[in-house]
Amino acid sequence: MATLARRVERRTPFLAFLAQELAPREGRGLAVARIAAACTITVAIAMIFRIPLAAYMAYMVFLSSKDDIAATVTTAVGGALAMTIAILFTLGLAQISLGDPAIRLPAMALTTFLAMFSARTFALGPISFLAGFIVVTMQSVVDDVPSPEVFTRTTLWLWVVVIVPVLTTILINLLFGPLASAVAERGLRKVLADLEAALARGQIAEQLAQWRAILVPLSKKSRNPPAIHRLLDVLVILEAYPDPIPPGERTRLSYLVRGCLSALEGRSLGAEAPPEAASLPEDLAATQAFAELQRELSRTHAHLSAHSEHKPRQLFVPDALSNPAHWQFALKTTLAIMIVYSVYTMLDWSGLRTSIVTCFFVALGSLGETVHKLLLRLSGAIIGGLLAGLSIVFVLPHFTDIGQLCALTAVVALFAGWVATSSERLSYAGLQIAFAFFLGLLQTYSPATDLTVLRDRVVGILLGNIVMTIVFSGLWPESAVSRLRGALADVLRSIAALLRSPQNAAMNRQQTVEALVRADSFETLSQFEIQMLPRRTHMPDIRSIERLAGAAFVASSDPLARDVDAQTVASLGDWLDRAAHATAEGSALPSVAEDPTSAGSRTAAQAAVSKLRIETEHVATPAQ
Repeated sequence: MATLARRVERRTPFLAFLAQELAPREGRGLAVARIAAACTITVAIAMIFRIPLAAYMAYMVFLSSKDDIAATVTTAVGGALAMTIAILFTLGLAQISLGDPAIRLPAMALTTFLAMFSARTFALGPISFLAGFIVVTMQSVVDDVPSPEVFTRTTLWLWVVVIVPVLTTILINLLFGPLASAVAERGLRKVLADLEAALARGQIAEQLAQWRAILVPLSKKSRNPPAIHRLLDVLVILEAYPDPIPPGERTRLSYLVRGCLSALEGRSLGAEAPPEAASLPEDLAATQAFAELQRELSRTHAHLSAHSEHKPRQLFVPDALSNPAHWQFALKTTLAIMIVYSVYTMLDWSGLRTSIVTCFFVALGSLGETVHKLLLRLSGAIIGGLLAGLSIVFVLPHFTDIGQLCALTAVVALFAGWVATSSERLSYAGLQIAFAFFLGLLQTYSPATDLTVLRDRVVGILLGNIVMTIVFSGLWPESAVSRLRGALADVLRSIAALLRSPQNAAMNRQQTVEALVRADSFETLSQFEIQMLPRRTHMPDIRSIERLAGAAFVASSDPLARDVDAQTVASLGDWLDRAAHATAEGSALPSVAEDPTSAGSRTAAQAAVSKLRIETEHVATPAQ
């Protein structure tokens, strides 16, 4: 037994990652059931009415299914709009380029460039991206169609291929899907419950970043965004506590968490006696933050509509034309797509057309992001292709009607949907499991018997992976480390603004949390970088910056802010601005000036400033 226990404790990080991502959670089963039901109904409609491209119809369900009704409807309608635009543009382009490669190939390249450029710079980038993808894909099949009439008919069928699964997905989600506010409340409750459980174990530091990543997107869905923001403040303040947290502080924090859960559920905490009053700076700040959170959670729904307003989005990102990374990214993707198109055209191997799909959908901002998505796509394609191959060999020969095919579709859709409802670190693999399975299984209107199609599509995915990796690592390599450096600089600037402008504390805290979430994401993605990229130099440690943010949130909290030494805090803010500039430039951080204050007995506010200064020195020291 002892040996078995040691083996469990030594479980590899990969297995621990899978266990965490695939663990059941509230609402996940229903979300997967909605995806499986929509896929099954879509496949049945495609087979009964003999609609072409049934595999793509089933996959459209996965692409348009989201956590809540509003997001699903928005995505589905946006996809239908993009498809309509793409069909009209494809038919218009076919009038002048269908039989002339000298026109068609430059048009494919230009369309790809504009689609990828708009995806990074335009507010409606997803629509233009999808439209560009459809146009390029249709232009790539021109060589395989026998006549312009067949090409036109195939193009028009695409609208049906998209509209049927879109309408099916929307209808099922309208009937059984949750509202965005319910999803936000569920996420809020889960984080509070997980926080209480982690406090019982005495170790929460490793999960704080994960909880912040869950909550930041929920603030746009919640009817009570201030509650989300207050909990995010708490999760940053907890960075200021030692790890593990001492038992006394754990008891006090657990009581405060239970109070927030009771307020969220609309009940009283009961006769439980409150712990003794807090005395340490972080305890005072956490108590105040939890009290504000509990007040927000206790608000009646009648008072929540006032918080539903969000800042309007800009049509273009501010650096759309000034940042060369945008056009470089679009050009790299265009080059990769034209390379794979040339390869399979010269080989006369049209089955490798999935390489174009691969290049479109794995192209991301940095090499780390791209390689991460490449790995997910490749692993998902292998699993989905294996499931399709086994089904073709051992299952389909025994099928006699559409009902049995729909049952098989539902089973695999449940499995792929479960993976697809994971976090962003794994969800794309679920999409690719479904895509590869549907492409291999739904080849015609009769049971598939040919493994050649499945082989070609998996080889096409591999080709796209290889070309994308070579192009993105060799031409203007944009490292996730560089984006991590920019996110860390944003954190330091936001902390500096928080210390110098207490009147704008709420906005500055929100910006700090969002920058921390970005930094944690890029830290994870940087692990996928290829060694040929620049190494980290003068990079502040993200854990030190997280603790610095916690100390800054404590020092700027209401119980302490009015009593802190304004001059000392302002000088630390000046240093943070200079450190942010140095971090963004990749240069060494400046040294921190000596502390002129005495080391005698201090108030809680003075202790908070002292802790802030210590954490500032921790950030500066390793980076010098």
